[in-house]
Amino acid sequence: MFVVSALLRLRYPFPLEQLEGTMALGVAHVAHGLPLYTRPDFTFIPYMYSPAYFYVAAFVAKTVGTGLLALRLVSILSTLGCFAVIFALVFTETRSRFAALAGAGLYAAAYPVTHNWFDLGRVDSLYVFLVLVALLATRKLHPVLAALAWTLAFLAKQTIAPVAILMLFWNLKRPLLQRSRKQLAGLATFLFALISCNAWLDHSTHRWFSFYVYTVPGANSDLRLHAAAFFPSASLLAPFSIALVVIAAAALLTHLQWHAPRTRFYLFAGISITGICWFLAAHAGATSNTAMPAYAILAVAFGVSLARLLDQLNESSFSATRASCALLLLAVSAQLASQLYSPKLTAPTPEVQASQQMFVDWLRMFPGDVWVPAHPYEAVMAGKLSHPDDAAIHDAMRPNNSAVRASLTHAIQQAVDTESFDAIVLDRLPQDEMQASWIPLDWRAHYPVLGLVPGSSQANPFSPRPRYVLLPCRSMSLPAVHAVRILSSTTPPCPDSPSR
Repeated sequence: MFVVSALLRLRYPFPLEQLEGTMALGVAHVAHGLPLYTRPDFTFIPYMYSPAYFYVAAFVAKTVGTGLLALRLVSILSTLGCFAVIFALVFTETRSRFAALAGAGLYAAAYPVTHNWFDLGRVDSLYVFLVLVALLATRKLHPVLAALAWTLAFLAKQTIAPVAILMLFWNLKRPLLQRSRKQLAGLATFLFALISCNAWLDHSTHRWFSFYVYTVPGANSDLRLHAAAFFPSASLLAPFSIALVVIAAAALLTHLQWHAPRTRFYLFAGISITGICWFLAAHAGATSNTAMPAYAILAVAFGVSLARLLDQLNESSFSATRASCALLLLAVSAQLASQLYSPKLTAPTPEVQASQQMFVDWLRMFPGDVWVPAHPYEAVMAGKLSHPDDAAIHDAMRPNNSAVRASLTHAIQQAVDTESFDAIVLDRLPQDEMQASWIPLDWRAHYPVLGLVPGSSQANPFSPRPRYVLLPCRSMSLPAVHAVRILSSTTPPCPDSPSR
């Protein structure tokens, strides 16, 4: 079902999620040989992620072309890789192909739980794949190789660093000074690789790497206690309650050896990865993708637990063994069946695609530049200049860096004061949209609200849509004006504007 959904969505020409388009602009930036981390300006601001996904997608883009296709291909292949690594982890622990397939299936069943995030052009699927590879390397390979795998996961998303250190030091049988040389070598390798990567990236980007990867996330760490309180129930218990019962039953009924290396390994992995997901879910801006690593380790634990329960039942002399196995498999089937969905519903309808195409065609009618703060990718599709989206501007201006804030504010103020845009297109009315500190106070004097954007009446369940157009006072006679439905009730008076 995931593969069908991913293929249906792969070549969709417009963003399936609001930030997917800006991610594509960042990948195109790298594919054209430009540095990813530079001083924030009004042409390009990257998101606060480590660089691996951008460079992997840029490599693919050199073959298939810059755009959303390259990003989604990386995510789809990464998700298929996640299925394979989950299968490998469960199979190496249990020697049961059935349980390994069930574990991979449980992660596939998380696709609708994440609001169809697995195949989006975002960093998360590649990140989860590298985390799973690092877990497999930590469990089965030399600690030095595991350290290198954790370094790759860090280069995909920096928040995994604490988990990597814990997992490289997971064996607690011996005191600190008596640990094996292999473990110490693995931890030393990871710390050396981490410091080296940071130093090299900082040097090559004139310290802008640290600004985006550490300073910006630190300044945007607003906590939401409501989200933190409901993360376990909403993200884990509600969608995967039966799977959690299977895991608990295996722990209680199969004589689990709590001090065994395998048990300690998965306890460390489950607690640390789920804990970091819980911590990130409490931050403002966190969405359904936050729990993806937790779902991956849950799928591994589910597969291992299922195999242990089946083995225990088969070895039991209990007369109702066959009935117990049937009930267990029925419960597992119910867990997977609870996430059934129609792949057709995961793709935008032809009407939604037509309305988005109408919007891009309308933007193309303007002879000059157009600023679409929440959807810059659509403006680039219409042949306009690239500008950072409002989320990237907001994030870059949060840190206590007066030089960055002053230069961005000045650039935006100058663009508005000189009415350099033929139009500004917003998702919400200006009194709702223009709340950020970087918005010029006199914007209304230069860009009054004129009306609705063509095609905006078509609802899009996949991403917010641009709705309102602001035109400069210097001209109300552009050809594109004829494609706008005038809303006199929302149009404030404009000094010296032509009669409408």
